[in-house]
Amino acid sequence: MLDEFEWPRPDNDADERIVGNVRKHGCHIVGIMPDEERLGYAFSIGLFVNYGHPEIVIFGLDRRDAGNVINDIRDRVSRGQRYAAGDVGDQLLVGHKACFADVPLQCYRDYLGTAIWFYAKSPRPFPCLQLVWPDRAGRFPWQAEFDPALRKYQPLLRGFS
Repeated sequence: MLDEFEWPRPDNDADERIVGNVRKHGCHIVGIMPDEERLGYAFSIGLFVNYGHPEIVIFGLDRRDAGNVINDIRDRVSRGQRYAAGDVGDQLLVGHKACFADVPLQCYRDYLGTAIWFYAKSPRPFPCLQLVWPDRAGRFPWQAEFDPALRKYQPLLRGFS
C-alpha cells in the first residue's frame, strides 16, 4: 500500500462506490461504453494504492470480459505476481497471449480521468499498463502482419519499435 496516501473524498454515490470497491475488493473497474467518437474500454483503479502495481487499461473487449481480465490480474497481483511493460502472459486471455505496454502520462487525461481523480493527492503519480491482445494468428499490433481490420479496436497508447 502507498505510504501517505490520502484517500479522495467522495462527492456522490458513484465516487463512494469507487472508494468502497478499492477498499473492499482491491480495485474498482471503470467501463467506458463505446460511442461515435471513441472505443469502449475498461481500466482499473486501486492496484497501485493497494499493491504497488500499475493500473491496467484494456481496449476492444466487451465490458464484462475486460472486467473479468482485470479482476484476474488483481487476484494474481494480490498473490505477488507483477507485470511490467514487455511482459507476455498466456493465461490472461483464453486461447491467446497478451502483452503489457507502458501508458505514457500524456494519455492519462484522455483515457483515465476517474483514476486521475482518485489519485489526485497521491504522493507519486500512478503508473498504468495497457494490456494488448493479438490477432487470431497471434500477432500483436506492432508486428508487420497484424490484421489491419483489428487496429480500429485497439489503439496503442504507446508505440513499439
